[in-house]
Amino acid sequence: MSINDFGQKEGPIKRFALWIKDKVKEDIEELRSHSKQYIVKELIRRLVMVGALLVFTYSSYEVSGMILDYKEDKKEYQNMEEMFEIPNIDGSSDSGDGTVKGSTISNSNQENVWKYDYNALVNMNPDAVGWIKQENIISYPIVMGTDNTYYLKHNAAHRENGAGSIFVDYRIDGGLDGWNCIIYGHDMKDYSMFGSLTKYMEKSYADAHPTFDIYIGDVGYRYYVFAAYETDAVGDTYSYNFVDEGEFINYVNLVCMPQRRYETEIKEIVGTDKIVTLSTCTRNGRNERRFVVQAVRREQIT
Repeated sequence: MSINDFGQKEGPIKRFALWIKDKVKEDIEELRSHSKQYIVKELIRRLVMVGALLVFTYSSYEVSGMILDYKEDKKEYQNMEEMFEIPNIDGSSDSGDGTVKGSTISNSNQENVWKYDYNALVNMNPDAVGWIKQENIISYPIVMGTDNTYYLKHNAAHRENGAGSIFVDYRIDGGLDGWNCIIYGHDMKDYSMFGSLTKYMEKSYADAHPTFDIYIGDVGYRYYVFAAYETDAVGDTYSYNFVDEGEFINYVNLVCMPQRRYETEIKEIVGTDKIVTLSTCTRNGRNERRFVVQAVRREQIT
């Protein structure tokens, strides 16, 4: 076989192109046998089918990319937790009967005290102010920047990603020690970041998960959920920097308590209390609304 013969040999791509050409030719001949009205309807039908195929292809591409991003973001935060976590050596634990006693709720299960290296976290990012942890559901560093936009698309290591960070509203005097510390996080579809907060729509979930642990610097406190509700993205719920205890209590009693979907074990907030408002998006597609879970600080755990 000569070189010229080899060059003239049809490859698979050329054969496929010739097959498509023959099919189009046959299709055109078949259409010509029908009326103009039929041809117009058939062309419209085929255009709609092609459009639908393009939309499906693009959507599949976007979903695949989103899933890969979710996995990457989650893995990066898991690496952070492993990087800064200090193993519990003494195995200290608290035990109780699972009932409310005074201002705290005892836990019938023994629990190891979780600790992390705050100084190492600050060395990585000076904006770090603490950590939020809830069982094996939520475990993220908390940061506080100079605006409320940067950490929407950057993680705690300053790397750009869709999951963003868990961050404190930069306007809060005292940060995590403020009367009402507002903390934001994305509602990720796989329930990572603050996605699990939306489960507090149901009282049964709140009853099963009544607390969060929040570390301010390297000092840990237990917070007890007292309210969960959907609210306006801009409104009284996002009040902060109160003038005095009276203004703070009015906020709790006149804004928070009336909106909560159900009662919890926490019946009263006093002027010396500190609360957090954990804020995320709703799952109903309404951009002007938010879902919040509010909790009050009680006992120190570290």
